[in-house]
Amino acid sequence: MSRILSVASGKGGTGKTSISVNLSLALGRMGRTVCLLDADLGLSNVDVLLGISPKLTLEDVLFEGVPMEAAILRAGPGLDVIPGGSGVSRLADLSREARATLATEFAKLDGYDYLIVDGSPGISSQVISLCLACPELLVVVNPDPASLTDAYALVKVLFENGLRRSPNVVVNRAASAESAKNIFGRLRGAMGKYLKLDANLLGHIPNDPHVGAAAGRQRPLVELYPASNAGRAMLALARSLDEARLSAGTVASSPAAFMEGALVRMRESSPMRGQDRSNPEVGKTLDKALALVRLLDSPEQGGTPPEPGTEQKFVLARLKALLQAARREVAPPGEAPPKEPPVRVAVISSDQAIGDILTESLGSSGLSVSQAGTGNGNGNGNGNGKGKADAKADAAVVFWHGEPKALARRLAELGGVNYVLVRSVASKEIPRLGRSPAEVMDMPFRLEALAHAVRRCARRSVPAGQ
Repeated sequence: MSRILSVASGKGGTGKTSISVNLSLALGRMGRTVCLLDADLGLSNVDVLLGISPKLTLEDVLFEGVPMEAAILRAGPGLDVIPGGSGVSRLADLSREARATLATEFAKLDGYDYLIVDGSPGISSQVISLCLACPELLVVVNPDPASLTDAYALVKVLFENGLRRSPNVVVNRAASAESAKNIFGRLRGAMGKYLKLDANLLGHIPNDPHVGAAAGRQRPLVELYPASNAGRAMLALARSLDEARLSAGTVASSPAAFMEGALVRMRESSPMRGQDRSNPEVGKTLDKALALVRLLDSPEQGGTPPEPGTEQKFVLARLKALLQAARREVAPPGEAPPKEPPVRVAVISSDQAIGDILTESLGSSGLSVSQAGTGNGNGNGNGNGKGKADAKADAAVVFWHGEPKALARRLAELGGVNYVLVRSVASKEIPRLGRSPAEVMDMPFRLEALAHAVRRCARRSVPAGQ
């Protein structure tokens, strides 16, 4: 039996993985045995922060018959790591036999004191399933207003799907202890008022340049700078976690039961779960909400609301995108959803394997995305059996296999839109299309940065057909 803890955040860039890695190492220094599961689909960088190079991942355990013990890497005193890779995104599609095998493999982790799951940021179905399957939840926030907003959104979605236990909260990059308490108080207040759910402040990590210095050297903070302000705070955080449940009775569970629970939730999860999509009243309510948001964002003539600040503009833009996506989901049969602008941006990647990850992650950022197919050598292949992307999408993910003419044809089908090029560090190639990409993203990068790049391109693009 182990204490199983999910480390989550509502958005990327909060320092969630840094917390996971250093908390795990700090617990190991205290004499605990820890297994850290890297389940971040977007930017699996646990190995980068630890300075290790995994040869096998959970994906090999799932699909290649590799035993769990072969994929486990020793990363420090008392700490083992299971690299996740893209295999986590395929958990929901496992056969019954594969699910039984995976549960058997996870049963081998029973001897650890802690199983810590570092998941992706956001509120994808995998994130929600993993968080709900873990007996304990640790939410990471920082002083960024968007981080606080998205942390509440994460807890709200978890609550709507069955969360009733109080999550622990860590405030990262805090200016002071007082500032951390204030940030936590705002989150706890919103949870208590709207969800009737409490939260516990486990601790805070001060804003410390040693954190970035350690990451730059690909070494954990608690190993390289244990005496720094952030290093000492990490050790204090580990002690708080270790003592928090011991005083009220240790919460322990079986790793096999955790994985079985996560798999069941992934298979059952679906967008807008529990809502009647054919109910016209749901659509009418969303229409009214959209109208209100549009009025606040661009007041009609005669309206004189105060000019919104940066934070309010961000919230309005995000709310509008989420409401538009929800409205498309609940349009009853025979009723066309609100007309949306055509594709405005293409996201080009030469690696088809990350296409689903890019699509899902951009969707989690409030963008409507479709996969436009594969621009291969002969121009005939495509990723979804169709040559064109969903005309209602904000962005289209296009796969490029090295043939500029095929890629140019694919972009022409999308209306000659601006494009974001995603490329690996090993490949600095830019396709010759007669025009340069509006944005270039070199792997690895944070998916939130990609979403911002897509939005910048959208503002500069002219919708197809106009």
